[in-house]
Amino acid sequence: MAVQTSAGCQLLIGTTSANAASDTYLPVGEITNIPEFGRVYQEITHNSVGDRSTKKFKGSYNEGSITLTLGRDISDAGQAAMKAALDSDADFNFKVTLNDAPSSGASPKPTTYLFKAKVMSFTTNIGGPNQIVGASAMIGISGAITETAASAT
Repeated sequence: MAVQTSAGCQLLIGTTSANAASDTYLPVGEITNIPEFGRVYQEITHNSVGDRSTKKFKGSYNEGSITLTLGRDISDAGQAAMKAALDSDADFNFKVTLNDAPSSGASPKPTTYLFKAKVMSFTTNIGGPNQIVGASAMIGISGAITETAASAT
């Protein structure tokens, strides 16, 4: 597969349903940037006096957080759902889809990431006179990220 642009990628919010794969999702509109996310392990080091070397080990891991930048539009169903989820302590289902669905096939599907997360913030950025009123929303990933590769069926 070749590289592709980010244009056309989406982040969607679901419900608190236990089954993320069968959940119903709303696309979060007016996203201007979806930053990197994924598992990062804590590095543990051990410095041996005898050989002066630093040995490295993997410790616990964190699936990360995603801080979205948006054009603020509370009439957008996805943004409204994120704002409502802010006051909940529950984990919500999230889906990220890439813009890489095959151009042919019976039912082409893009690469999809599913995970559970908490909406940790939803803030407004008014900015200056030559700026769109924006928002930032931070979601803390609290479960494993499942990736399904793009397919033609």
